[in-house]
Amino acid sequence: MEQLDTKLVIRDIYARKIIDCEGNFTIETEVLAEDGGVGRVSVPSGTAHLYSRTHEPDWTEKAVETVNIHIAPEIIGRNVFDQEDIDRTLLSLDGTENKNVLGAEAVYSVSAAAAETAATALKMPLYRYLGGVQAKHIPIPVVNMFKGSKAGKYISGIGNIMTIPLGEQSFSGRISMCMKVHRAISRIQTYGGRDFFQLLQSVAESSGLQSGKDFAIGLFVSASKLYDPEKKCYRFKDWKKDKEDERCLTPREMISYYEELTAEFPITHLTDPLDHDDWEGWAELTEKLGDKVKLAGDALFRMDAERLEKGIRMGAANAIIVRAGQTTLTEMSDIIKRAQEAGYTVAVSSGEGETADSILSDLAVAFRAGQIHAGSFCHMEYLEKYNRLIRIEEKIGEIC
Repeated sequence: MEQLDTKLVIRDIYARKIIDCEGNFTIETEVLAEDGGVGRVSVPSGTAHLYSRTHEPDWTEKAVETVNIHIAPEIIGRNVFDQEDIDRTLLSLDGTENKNVLGAEAVYSVSAAAAETAATALKMPLYRYLGGVQAKHIPIPVVNMFKGSKAGKYISGIGNIMTIPLGEQSFSGRISMCMKVHRAISRIQTYGGRDFFQLLQSVAESSGLQSGKDFAIGLFVSASKLYDPEKKCYRFKDWKKDKEDERCLTPREMISYYEELTAEFPITHLTDPLDHDDWEGWAELTEKLGDKVKLAGDALFRMDAERLEKGIRMGAANAIIVRAGQTTLTEMSDIIKRAQEAGYTVAVSSGEGETADSILSDLAVAFRAGQIHAGSFCHMEYLEKYNRLIRIEEKIGEIC
């Protein structure tokens, strides 16, 4: 990110608790500049335990205290236009590799709110402030067809089913396509496995859509939740048997299963199809399917630059999920650039416990992400991200 020569001092920083779309508390931070301009950013509550099986119920209280007592005195007085200096200070203040002292949510909220303040002072949208004149591409929407993990009642073991619009239409046109598929899916009752995909194609075609031509299918697997480290296999219910009957597939069997599934149906995206520590399995899967399927690492990479480098070296995955709330904006920009240099598709993603903040959309455009995963058509907090992109598209007049 380019730095400006001009200077505008940060006068105050304040964090508070707000309520997210799930009825839980999360953190919102404001950065006030000496000219009176204010930037405000909130963090999805799910960020606090995104890649962990446990989380502290009082994390919000600690995050707010961290910003107001520990971070604010170190950032107040700094130049709001020097994003890299702000982010370096935050990382230095924390001093740990995984932000264990301050917490990723607190660090991100201050970093992002400072950028919002700077953009406000210059009277320009955030995507333009961060991305410059090159920020002119709108990402492709990849839309969850179910809220949360409800896809599990259709296909055991799958965290979510996603629609990816095909074709070169505008962002508005692509969202419209996803809405049609969503309506088609809402008419489907409970079915399992291949039956579901076959029925989806049939119902979609009755709505005037053709899978593989108008839209493709993506699966958010979250395979780490299925992995049994003792048995070294993936446990999930057999789709063609009673729910009490479980299958236990080895990594090699899982890879074979994905080969069969993607050959039979227009499934072009798999997110976390294998355990986050099965690097060899990821490399093998990428070698076999990487030329036709986007294999995205979410838990695999964890927004960690070192894990990304390992994946690049090993040929593991060909896409990365980037989530707001885990890093400073400088770190996010660096991770995205490195992934793009390696030929990975970059998708920015929302999280559980979203708020009405639409900064994710600006970040997607600013950092030229290829895709955006902003949630399903259920909460206005998710839809605000899509609506923001519709407005941005009107301004820049160009699609990717």
